[in-house]
Amino acid sequence: MTEPARGRHRKGRIAQVPGPNEPAGRGHHQHHGPWDGENAPRDGRLRLDLGSVQLPVPPGAKLVCEPDPSGPLRAVHVMVPEGRLTVSAFAAPRTGGLWGELVEELATQLHNEGATIRRDRGEWGRELVARNGDVVARVVAVEGPRWLLRGVGTGPAQHALALHGLLRDMVRGTVIVRSPDPLPVRSLLPLEVPDDVPEPFRDTLYQTLPTRPRQTNSPDGPVIPMMLPQKADSGTSPGRA
Repeated sequence: MTEPARGRHRKGRIAQVPGPNEPAGRGHHQHHGPWDGENAPRDGRLRLDLGSVQLPVPPGAKLVCEPDPSGPLRAVHVMVPEGRLTVSAFAAPRTGGLWGELVEELATQLHNEGATIRRDRGEWGRELVARNGDVVARVVAVEGPRWLLRGVGTGPAQHALALHGLLRDMVRGTVIVRSPDPLPVRSLLPLEVPDDVPEPFRDTLYQTLPTRPRQTNSPDGPVIPMMLPQKADSGTSPGRA
């Protein structure tokens, strides 16, 4: 597929689109979200504090934990009528460019597993759309200071447009709190569930908290791995100075 030009005309202006080796959406997110913890907006929006991620949850959603077989949380999924939304934060190099590597690795993996792949462009740059049968998954990513936030919306093709709108809204409103410690690049920033979970989400979230090592069943359709493959030479992502 031919890559589009770096600039796009939109209402008389040129919107810059990041190149493959540039940080995904870095300039854009500083003004429109997602937000670094040091610049979190005071907008009154309800967010569930999961430690490294403060997650805005749509009304009526249910929350489901995905534990690692060894016990820690891999993800907290937001279940809405249109499908499933997941945002995950990873340690990234200070210079950015991690998404340029990951998007092609993920495309290759999903293609090998039988999914139909389409590359797209969105407000943060490169996006990936994978379809397997009647299920569609859209993957977006934003790179901030030493973190990468990845958002995934997975659901029936008939609800894809609405689901992807919900995904973008959730990503825009998410706040990422980066650990002050150096972390291996690509490592998942740790998640933890607070004791004071708001009432609308409490039952489903507590029911799925890991109490012992266990495996979880994956839904039909494209399966987006929650953990990123590690590289021997990936180095570490520095903490806060």
